[in-house]
Amino acid sequence: MSDSEIKSAPMSEDDLKALHKIGSRIHFARGETIFSEGDSAEYAYKIASGTVRLCKHMSDGRRQIAQFIFPGEFFSFMDLKEHSFTAEAVNDVVLLCYPQKQIERLGEERSTLRKRFADVLTRRVRDIQNHLVMLGRQTAKERVAAFLVHVIEHMGIDKNGLMELPMSRQDMADYLGLTIETVCRVLSAMKRERLIDIPNLHQLVIKNTARLAELAEGSE
Repeated sequence: MSDSEIKSAPMSEDDLKALHKIGSRIHFARGETIFSEGDSAEYAYKIASGTVRLCKHMSDGRRQIAQFIFPGEFFSFMDLKEHSFTAEAVNDVVLLCYPQKQIERLGEERSTLRKRFADVLTRRVRDIQNHLVMLGRQTAKERVAAFLVHVIEHMGIDKNGLMELPMSRQDMADYLGLTIETVCRVLSAMKRERLIDIPNLHQLVIKNTARLAELAEGSE
């Protein structure tokens, strides 16, 4: 499971109004840094549109992406003194921004919001656990399949199987712990096997969702 609210009950109208009163809308262009590792964590965020990556940059230029955050999801809502990751806009992003102190106050006042944030935290921990298993035990093909299933669960596909893929191949590689060459090679192999089609760099057509899910679970 993930940070997604797809399977959660819709937020109540009262809770939405309470959040709206303390929130502001901010925009970030593709590639722009939202906050950096070590910055003071003064705000919580919810994605109105676009996709965000949470990552760490090594001193030698390498990068590890820990998580992608999709539309409708919260991040940085916990009461931390400073950010442990850098957040960057994968594409053009619109965020709803909430002061941490007011989020904490709302959580104390509204049990429904407090439960919602606890659910988000639980899913975040499960995401981290799944990512660790992916990096430590899965083959390259299993990792790519698991990633595609993950994106489908968060962003969906249309009736023709078309899926928008906001992240680059390098983003995928840095999330999956693979080289960009390996990611491209696996995607090409999946295309030959008629699991997917690749209209362009930011779109995939999913032709066999069930088989992708099987691969993600380790069934070669």
